[in-house]
Amino acid sequence: MIPDAINYIYGLPSYQTNIKPELYEKKKILSQIEKNYKRSKVRNKWNTDSYVKTDIHHSIEDNNNPMFKKINYYSLPKQYEKIITDFFHKLALKKSFKSTYNIVNYTCARHNSLMMPHIHTDCTFSLIHYLSFDKEQHLPTIFKNPYYFNHLLPYKKNLQNIFANREENSWAYQEWIINTVEDDVIIVPAILEHYVRNIDSKKSRITIIVNIRTDNGS
Repeated sequence: MIPDAINYIYGLPSYQTNIKPELYEKKKILSQIEKNYKRSKVRNKWNTDSYVKTDIHHSIEDNNNPMFKKINYYSLPKQYEKIITDFFHKLALKKSFKSTYNIVNYTCARHNSLMMPHIHTDCTFSLIHYLSFDKEQHLPTIFKNPYYFNHLLPYKKNLQNIFANREENSWAYQEWIINTVEDDVIIVPAILEHYVRNIDSKKSRITIIVNIRTDNGS
């Protein structure tokens, strides 16, 4: 994947860049999240009625829980605004439009855990910011192929041997990851199904999730 350029996963536009840690209060935010994780390594009010168990620590639908400290993200919006603006400027657009965004969630895990596959239904794009990430210990976000025909492809393994492991060939794969390092930010269409799989690690895997909405008056 080419950083700071529009790439295509399963033919859908994606974007990858990074935020320099000195541009915001990274240590303070990480400390707040780590303190919450120490209170309970599983925090999940989001899909408690599902047969697929989500056992990761995350804040969605639980931001007002007095058991956990509310995270102060005040130093991040300026950085996210710049990245979102750069992303839209690189797309082929018919006209200008307004976009809004909000920080909806953080995730944190050091234990073997799963956040079940899901999409973001109330926005156009999703932004994932990898605050704490070690590519030797952690897995990036896993994106599922959205096309039903992928399950029907004959000789799928042969196709994967023929076509290089590159974004433009992701149609031949059932799952795809964006190779990620700490401080990376990626933007993908919100409709792209994804999940978080964490394995036991010494370092916490911590991300912040942002929903981006577009408004063109239609």
